[in-house]
Amino acid sequence: MKKKEKESFSIEELENVSLEETQIIDIHGKKQKNPMNGKKVALFVLYGIIGALLLVTVLSFNDFPSIIDQLKTVRIEFVLLAILMVLIYLAIYPLSLCILAKARRTEVKFRTTYAIAMTEHFFNGITPLSTGGQPFQAYSFSRAKVKISESTGLLLANLLIYMAVTTGFSLTGLFFAETLFDQIDITWKIIIIIGYILNLVMFVSTLVLGLSKTVRNLLVKIVYFLCNFKIFKFLRPKAESLKEYFENVQQAFKDLMSKKGHFFLALLTKIISFAFLYSASFFIFLSLNVNAGAEHLLLSIAGTSFAITAVGFIPTPGASGAAEGSSGKIFTSIIVFIAGTTTGAIATANGVMLVWRLLSYYMVMLISLCFYIGLEICLTKAKKKREIARETKRALQMAQKEEEPPEENITIE
Repeated sequence: MKKKEKESFSIEELENVSLEETQIIDIHGKKQKNPMNGKKVALFVLYGIIGALLLVTVLSFNDFPSIIDQLKTVRIEFVLLAILMVLIYLAIYPLSLCILAKARRTEVKFRTTYAIAMTEHFFNGITPLSTGGQPFQAYSFSRAKVKISESTGLLLANLLIYMAVTTGFSLTGLFFAETLFDQIDITWKIIIIIGYILNLVMFVSTLVLGLSKTVRNLLVKIVYFLCNFKIFKFLRPKAESLKEYFENVQQAFKDLMSKKGHFFLALLTKIISFAFLYSASFFIFLSLNVNAGAEHLLLSIAGTSFAITAVGFIPTPGASGAAEGSSGKIFTSIIVFIAGTTTGAIATANGVMLVWRLLSYYMVMLISLCFYIGLEICLTKAKKKREIARETKRALQMAQKEEEPPEENITIE
């Protein structure tokens, strides 16, 4: 077996190495624990199983044999085009975070930031409210030696761009509301409307949280007020650090907003990426022999974006159940509009929905998981390399001390 080559470092590299490993510190000044312990891994697996069960449950409400019959006639060339659309979306999606990180001049390599951005899909997909991505990304940035307040401001700005783009796309659905809501019953109309209002509230809240000094001060006052109660006594030593944390987050967020060139470029990359994602459903329609033409492309994009955005914050892993239900209903309306008949529309729509979710949710999560595994390997290797560099530096310092002559004691009378 070939012996592993010993790590070598330049003098400049050793000078920049700290002799103590920088701990990953949270906003309270405590060392963070690795969020991927055994219990949480088991919990994430459970969330994934729940998502799959909800998909099966939604399908069970329909004529499943008819759906299978529809899938047997699928045209593989259009499925491949749909897959290509999703892959292009995935390739472009992380660039907005990379651009914002460059604007803030974070000392993190492009490939590391890209991988961190890609992990978002997996952690959003397995957590309720689709909100697990950002906390894990903040932790990953901290492992790459970026302050928590800095990464939070960075991720908040990226989240704002994400919500602005998805909300903007979904608003186009309002121009086709009469068509998209044609085959939707009153129960699903209420669910979609409530979900869409919730999405708009979250968008405005993100913007206000990042910019409003009044809201920041209000949050700090609430923390100090809670400190007066015995049950919240533990918050008292953390109040000042929370105040500083909120200030630093807003400063990073405002700084990114002021860099109009970078912000616009990040926004543009996100628009392009979602344009590819939402257009995938059009090719899925074609793959299941829906006679859609180029004039129906915008309708397909508007309907898909509206169906997904409206239920994005439903408290199930990756909005499972609600996403399938809303997209299935809207796809039915689109098919009835194109075909001019309701015959076979529900089975075809559920076939479209199934393929759409397999590509846009499960395939995306699997690819994101691969990036997470790769990121873990790279960050672990980087940590080991720093440890070897510290040992080398300590050894050199000890050698230098042994070679130095003893200091002479000089007495001045």
